[in-house]
Amino acid sequence: MAGSDRFRVIIVGAGIAGLTIANALDKAGIDFLLLEKYEIAPQLGASIAIVSHTARIFEQLGVWKPMYATTFPLTSRHHIDERGTVFDDSPLFTAVLDKTNWPTVFMERRVCLESLYANIKDKSRIRTHTGIASYSQTDNGVTVTTDRGGILQGSIIIGADGVHSKVRGLLADSISEEDPERCPKLVGGFTSSYRVVFGTTPNGLSSQTPRQLLPYGIAHHTYYRGASGITSAGAKGLIFWFLFIKEQSTSRTPNCPRYTVSDAATTIEKYGDLAAGPGYSFRDLWENSIKSGMVPMEEGVIQGSWNNGGRIVLVGDATCKITVNAGLGGNLAVEGVCHLANELVQLLRQTPTPTTQEIVASFERYERMQRPRADLTFNVAYQATRFESMDSLPLRILRWLFPWIPFRFKVGSLLDYIKAAPILNYLPDPDDLSRTEPPAARVVTI
Repeated sequence: MAGSDRFRVIIVGAGIAGLTIANALDKAGIDFLLLEKYEIAPQLGASIAIVSHTARIFEQLGVWKPMYATTFPLTSRHHIDERGTVFDDSPLFTAVLDKTNWPTVFMERRVCLESLYANIKDKSRIRTHTGIASYSQTDNGVTVTTDRGGILQGSIIIGADGVHSKVRGLLADSISEEDPERCPKLVGGFTSSYRVVFGTTPNGLSSQTPRQLLPYGIAHHTYYRGASGITSAGAKGLIFWFLFIKEQSTSRTPNCPRYTVSDAATTIEKYGDLAAGPGYSFRDLWENSIKSGMVPMEEGVIQGSWNNGGRIVLVGDATCKITVNAGLGGNLAVEGVCHLANELVQLLRQTPTPTTQEIVASFERYERMQRPRADLTFNVAYQATRFESMDSLPLRILRWLFPWIPFRFKVGSLLDYIKAAPILNYLPDPDDLSRTEPPAARVVTI
């Protein structure tokens, strides 16, 4: 890197992936600069599920306790058919907690982001309202030109800027002539067959009738043909909810729809009377929401390399985007961060000033570890979305058979998925540390 021998990472994007990689590098003593085009942790009405293996990683980073203080463990899921009948009551999350000693929770996405942001001591390493306009690279480092005209120098660029990744777009532009077959895979790597109306609503629709709609720790999954829904009692006093609608046709990035508040209201007008759970509808949730919105649900795994054969690499939703139904998207992004951070830490411990060839080799090892996980999680989410919206006759038959699938099989499948997840291998494993309090103290009883 020109002017300095110290390895410096320029991270683009301060979402879940960007702030997590910043924390992971900070814990390893690796210099970084994080660029965010907008503000940190905006209130969009969005929520995020944190599965037990991700809670373990956040504990490694020192952010789990403040996150968990805002919420409580999920215990079970109630699956509800189009007639309002609960056809399966699964204490899945309690069973997983018993086996792993780590809870699964729902929380406000902004709370997750705020906790990650607060954990970074040196805030001068984070520049908000600053995006990337272009980059160049040499054998010695990278130079970033920001959208405010600034010039920044570093050793590598990590594109953690989401499904509409500017870094991925710049990477596509840079190879458009030399590799015309790969360029469209970067630009149009995701499709959208469903849209989702989402929001955060008080758990009780009015001050006059403070009846709790959902008990703490319960999630409702509702099944309709061409639509489905999830409501969850997540943070204290709040319900996080999603209404999924199948689109009439499939779109592809970068041409997926961008929806307005008016579009969302029109969707609620058509579908809002669908029951979200016993005694309340999606219209009730929408009309009483604190914040809500509607977006397309892009899905896919970027084909072709996630790096440019040089000093640029992608992570998180910039590489893989999945639908919401399985609740695994943010967790997958954190897993990718683990694999990438593990490779970078190992590389820099061996070679403080690695060559471009050595950097590319570490990027490729990261991708070899993460891509199978991304493919698996994409397929799980893909099937879950279509299963809950009863998208085909075989899936409608499976819905009838679902209650008869042994509970131990459902628990075992999720545990197998969790056990295969990575951790930050250069930080202590919380499960191996001796504690002054038993593992059960990680959760609280409501």
